[in-house]
Amino acid sequence: MREFLLVLKFELQAMLQKKSFLISTVLVAVAAFVILSIPRFFSDDDKTDAEGSQTKDKTMLIYDGSAILKNQKLVEQHFPEYKITYAKSLSEVQDKVKDKEADAGFEVKAATSFVYYVNNSSLNDATSSRFEAVLQQQYQASELAKLSYDASKVQAIYQTPVTYDTTVLGTDGMNNYFYTYVLILVLYMMILLYGNQIGVGVASEKSNRAIEILTTSCSPNALIFGKVIAGAIAGVIQTAIMLGSFLLAYQMNAGAWDHMLDKFLDIPSLVLITFALFGILGYLLFSFLFGAVGALCSKVEEVNGATMPIQLLIVAVFILSFITLQNPDTLFAKIMCYFPFSSWMCMFVNVAMGSASVIEIIISLVILAATTLAMGMLGAKLYRRGTLSYGNSVKLKNIMKMIKQKD
Repeated sequence: MREFLLVLKFELQAMLQKKSFLISTVLVAVAAFVILSIPRFFSDDDKTDAEGSQTKDKTMLIYDGSAILKNQKLVEQHFPEYKITYAKSLSEVQDKVKDKEADAGFEVKAATSFVYYVNNSSLNDATSSRFEAVLQQQYQASELAKLSYDASKVQAIYQTPVTYDTTVLGTDGMNNYFYTYVLILVLYMMILLYGNQIGVGVASEKSNRAIEILTTSCSPNALIFGKVIAGAIAGVIQTAIMLGSFLLAYQMNAGAWDHMLDKFLDIPSLVLITFALFGILGYLLFSFLFGAVGALCSKVEEVNGATMPIQLLIVAVFILSFITLQNPDTLFAKIMCYFPFSSWMCMFVNVAMGSASVIEIIISLVILAATTLAMGMLGAKLYRRGTLSYGNSVKLKNIMKMIKQKD
């Protein structure tokens, strides 16, 4: 136990003091504050005067040679941010738009036809659609008047809203989808990045013969368990800081976001507990694999190739988790929740989507914990054998021989 604690302390300090760890943590935290503060700079609050009317900071020219636009106030209602001027000729509209003296220009050709002039078009330009609505509304009012109908009353009938409330008696899958997506992405990145770091670290120690000194002073179990658990603690600390920065930044700017993310951040305690338990066990499971394979590599350059099957398995589980996210009640999704190499992510998804009972969670957790412990012991054995093996390629046949060897 003393050896394990010494290794744990040393590895944890080394990980927390790495420049890459510190820089990435700070950059993500700063990025969270910057990105979530962006709406403050685009707020329309400073565009209103004391009476609450919007400042007209754009210019629009309209050429209506046939005097078709009878209701000019209707145009102003649809374009409150524009200073609207009626041109005497079409060429005036075209020239001023081209010279950027006007932001938009229109030629009214008929009661239901117009030409929109703009200097540079953009994907999110809805100006023409808004002007189309003006002509439609005026045309409808004119035609209804011919039939002796009150256009305002007819419009009020068509625009009468239907109000409704939704009461979720079980799990709100729509709201849960957002945070589930984010959390499985965090879990995926954490396991893939930190697991690979452990493999590279072990291979580096082996390549410079430091691992031989370590195994003579500490037991292989203490070494691999200390390294893996230290990585887990470092990962939890970094993830907590990153997610905490996001939450703090959002709370500071919730008003600018109109509190639109509030309902997505209301995560049930059972989901958080499941995420923590299955996430940590999943990390430990794969980290033991990364560490064991790293010990079998003679050079650091061999690690990426040797751990590729593990990485592909993690990617496959990540993709499968999205299938279970869309269809959590299928037989396939249920099987994935009990298979230990996928349950660390798939069970969390099913819990978040309300498709797992407490007994199912417990059974899956026990299977995953037992598999993780067995993988830790197996990893320690491969770690011990691998430290004495140089020049051999990492093949399944060689790994099976090491496993069958008696101590």
